[in-house]
Amino acid sequence: MKSVNELLKKIEQYFIGTLLLLVAVILFISVVFRLFDTSIMWAEEFARYAIVWITFVGASVCIYKGAHIGIDIFLQMLNNKGKKALLVFTIIFSIVFALLFTYSSFKITMNVHETKQYSSTMGIPMSVAYAAMPVGGILMVLRFIEELVKLVKEEGDK
Repeated sequence: MKSVNELLKKIEQYFIGTLLLLVAVILFISVVFRLFDTSIMWAEEFARYAIVWITFVGASVCIYKGAHIGIDIFLQMLNNKGKKALLVFTIIFSIVFALLFTYSSFKITMNVHETKQYSSTMGIPMSVAYAAMPVGGILMVLRFIEELVKLVKEEGDK
């Protein structure tokens, strides 16, 4: 199970890294083309949707890297048992939020898919862009559960 988790982490990181590189290259080429009075019409739209995907998949990466913004002044005021309880509460709350977000975003994505909406320049189904939300939500739920299991195991090891 651990190797599957590590593989998923690598896929997430390579995915967002590759998309970020593609956005930079495509936008750079688009700017250069403007010097010659031409343009890549779909470049801005591609960048917009790629950044949406980077944001939602990147949120999952931030969870296991511990990079989400937090207020630790409360943790500093508590003893070890209180810290653990607050962390468990925070993670459970985050799981509930991520589940609600995933459910809602899945409904929105399916609605966009059923209405057959397409992007204006690239002509791709808008459900591809919207799918970043439920995919990111599922990844966040998995990461929060992973953090909760780590926290509980840490308690059991002591």
